[in-house]
Amino acid sequence: MVVGKARRGNAKTVIRMRLPRHPLIWLIAVLAWMRTIWFLSSIPGDENPQLKLQIDKVAHFLGFAGGGVLVAGFFTAITLVVLRRKIRWAWIIPATVIAIGLLGWFDEWHQCFTPGRNGANLADWAADFLGGIAGAFVFRRIYQHLGHDRPMGAD
Repeated sequence: MVVGKARRGNAKTVIRMRLPRHPLIWLIAVLAWMRTIWFLSSIPGDENPQLKLQIDKVAHFLGFAGGGVLVAGFFTAITLVVLRRKIRWAWIIPATVIAIGLLGWFDEWHQCFTPGRNGANLADWAADFLGGIAGAFVFRRIYQHLGHDRPMGAD
């Protein structure tokens, strides 16, 4: 959601984007991301263009970096709205990395049952894990850049 405010007599308009605060929005986004990962992991190896181009590690990293952003957003919303606590990145980032690591391992296990795919691949899981770390830090940076860490009224 975009909120704009303008001062009278001044052409300067400040537009500030706000991240969704409701955990349900983030949960739906995480579930949609997980469904997309599940779908892509179900494509047989001989029909998968990533595997033919040998860019699957990059795809794992980027895909799970996106998941890391969403999971960090979910944990942040839970912290703010449900628990009514201050954001503690020392907890949000490790929780996100652990969740993404588990989801990445589950994805690798799922690929064991997909024809033509090499499931339980440690290098793929490492790319998932590293992507999750990157995504958590990207979310933190976006959150701070949008001014969510500033006290109310500080501009």
